[in-house]
Amino acid sequence: MSQNKKIKVMVSSRNNSDFHNRPLTEIRAELKDLIESERLFDKDMFEVWINETEFPQSFDTTIWNACLEQVRKADIIIVLYNGEAGWLRPKDSIGICHAEVLEAANVARGKVWSITLENETKETVDAKERKANKKFEAFMKEQELFTKPVTTIEDLTSSVEKALCDAMINLTLRGVREASRDKGNHGESLRWKNMNYDSRSRAIITALKESIEVSGTGSNNNENYFLEFGVYKILVTIHAVPDTLSIASAREKVGQPFLQDFKRSDLLLEEDNIIGPIHVIGCNKSVSETQTRNILGFPDATILKDSFGIYVADNIQKIQMVFIQNCSDSHSIRHGFQDFFEWLSRTSEEKNLIQRAKSRKNIINAIAQENKNR
Repeated sequence: MSQNKKIKVMVSSRNNSDFHNRPLTEIRAELKDLIESERLFDKDMFEVWINETEFPQSFDTTIWNACLEQVRKADIIIVLYNGEAGWLRPKDSIGICHAEVLEAANVARGKVWSITLENETKETVDAKERKANKKFEAFMKEQELFTKPVTTIEDLTSSVEKALCDAMINLTLRGVREASRDKGNHGESLRWKNMNYDSRSRAIITALKESIEVSGTGSNNNENYFLEFGVYKILVTIHAVPDTLSIASAREKVGQPFLQDFKRSDLLLEEDNIIGPIHVIGCNKSVSETQTRNILGFPDATILKDSFGIYVADNIQKIQMVFIQNCSDSHSIRHGFQDFFEWLSRTSEEKNLIQRAKSRKNIINAIAQENKNR
C-alpha cells in the first residue's frame, strides 16, 4: 500500500458563523486553498480537510463520527475558536467543535494549534446552546488553548501561517526524537547503557547543563545554572535518575532534592532578580505521575504531563520539579529540554513558573533565616 505523501491538516471551527461580516465557511475555504498552495521543492506538501467540501450541510450521527475520525487521522489540527461550541446532537451537552478539540487533546495534544477569533458569538435564547458554549470555554481554558484574539481577516491568515510553521518545526523535532529511540544498541546510547549508575548520572547531568546553555534560554555562572525569563533568572538544581524510577537504588540518587533548597539561600539573595530554585531531573527511562508524586511526598499538587516528561508544582510550598524522560543520550536530552521550553510557551505556563519561583525564594529565605536564628 502506498504511503500518503502529504501532511494532513484539519481546520476545526464553527462554520455557520461570521467573522468580520464574512461567513466562516467562506474564510475556511480560502484557508484551505492557501495552505494547499504552499509547496516545498516544487512538491505539494499539504492536504486540508474541512467538512464543507466533504459533507452536505445536514448533520446526523454519522457526520459527527466522521468528523471525529478526521481528527484522529489529521497530522495537524488548527482550531479557530470564536466561543461557539457548534452543532449539538439531541442528547448531547457538548457541540461538535468542542467534541473535535476534546478528541484531538485525547489523541495527541501536541498536534493541536489554536487561534482565538475576536468574539462575535451571537446572542441566543437557546439555553442549551448557552450552556454548551460555557462548557466549551471552560475546556479551552483548562487546556490553555486561548491565544490573543485576532481582529482582522489579515491577522487570521497570518496566524494560520505562523501556526502551521510552528507545528511543522515542533513535529519535526519530535519526530527526530522518536526516531532516535531506535539507536539503543549503538553509538552514544550504547555507551551510556554500558555505564554504571554513577557514570550515567554524571553523563545525564553534564548533558542537561549543556542543554541549558546551548538552548539560549539559560546561563552558567561558576557552575550555578539559571533559566532566564525576561528580567528574571530562575536558579536551577540539576539531578539525574540513572535507571527507571521504580528501582530504589536509582531513585535514591535524587531523593527529595527540594529539602536542601535552603542551603542555596545566599545565592538567591545575591540579586533581586534571582528566584527559585526549581529542580530539573533527567530520567534515563520514562516517568509516571505516581512516581513523581512519590518523590514529592504527597498527592495534592499540579502534575502536568507532555512529550518532555512531567512538570510538578506544589502550590503550598511552591516546590517545582521538571522530569525530563528518556534521557538515553545527549541528543535525547537536548530535544527533551527543548520540548519543555516549547511546552512552557505553548501553554503559557511560563507565568506560573515564574510566580511560583518568586514565592519559593521567599519561603527558602524564611527557612534559612530561622536556621540562622537557632
